[in-house]
Amino acid sequence: MKYVDAVTDISIADIKVDLMRTAYDNDRALLNSFDPRVVLLWTVLFMIVPWLFYDPLPLAVLLAAAFALAALSQVSKYLLALLLFGQVTNVGFFVVMVPAVGGAIQAFGYLGDNAGRVTEAVATLDPAVFGEVWSIAAGATARGVDTALTSQEVGIDAVGAVVPFFLKLTIISVISLAVFSAMSPRKLSKGMLRLGVPRQLTFAIAYGYRMMPLLVEEYHALVNSFRLRSQVPENTGFLKWRYFYYLLKLSVKAFYPLIFNVAKRSRVTVEAMETKGFSRSLGDEQSRALRTEGMMVRTRDVSFVFGSLLFVAAVWAFT
Repeated sequence: MKYVDAVTDISIADIKVDLMRTAYDNDRALLNSFDPRVVLLWTVLFMIVPWLFYDPLPLAVLLAAAFALAALSQVSKYLLALLLFGQVTNVGFFVVMVPAVGGAIQAFGYLGDNAGRVTEAVATLDPAVFGEVWSIAAGATARGVDTALTSQEVGIDAVGAVVPFFLKLTIISVISLAVFSAMSPRKLSKGMLRLGVPRQLTFAIAYGYRMMPLLVEEYHALVNSFRLRSQVPENTGFLKWRYFYYLLKLSVKAFYPLIFNVAKRSRVTVEAMETKGFSRSLGDEQSRALRTEGMMVRTRDVSFVFGSLLFVAAVWAFT
């Protein structure tokens, strides 16, 4: 499915396919074709590179290159959409939420300062005094709007100041998504093992990747089973709040059986691994060499790293 279809065609099946592609080999991904050690070291390097730039233009060029790399690495469109949504909401917080909250606080503060006059007018029920109440309400509204507009101008200036920071974080996030979504768990664990990471950690990462689609599938099955044994509220209420509350209860109820099933599956996995001598092989160099045999840095790996460095140098020189 193309990225442009992500807004109109969203289904549980598509999410499962993306999770399966992340958990297992993705031969069509660009980064999956390189040596995992080179990719991991390249990732660490390019998590530092964005902090060497301060102007928005070169950072925007790097961000475009990061998105191109993510597209070539078959990154899940849902993860990218979630990332972009987070960045947009961060900007919207400065431009919309902060001015609105500041204006509301200013308006309520003005009403609080004149609460005595409002109470006196309401208590006397004098029609002549209600004009004063109206003027107090209009003054509170005017103060709130003025504070909100002033805060919005300050917020826009603040957004302009922190745009380079947001761009740097987005570049690092997109690169991380591209790397860890493209490489299979097997190649990732082998690369980390060859770089000296303890085997317990590499096995935990690979096992977590493999278990993720299974847990999603099992959780979906549990939710469906609870839906078959429960009744949907006939009156959904205002903005369907009763229906959403019903779905929330189903989600919580399905979570507890999932925990017990995960504990049971983990115990079976531990027993199977110990039967195959997993603990004994942790400190065995021959086992480590056997697991990482066939790994070698090739010409295209070196070309990828130097090509990336030349691209960064060109961005530094011409922007």
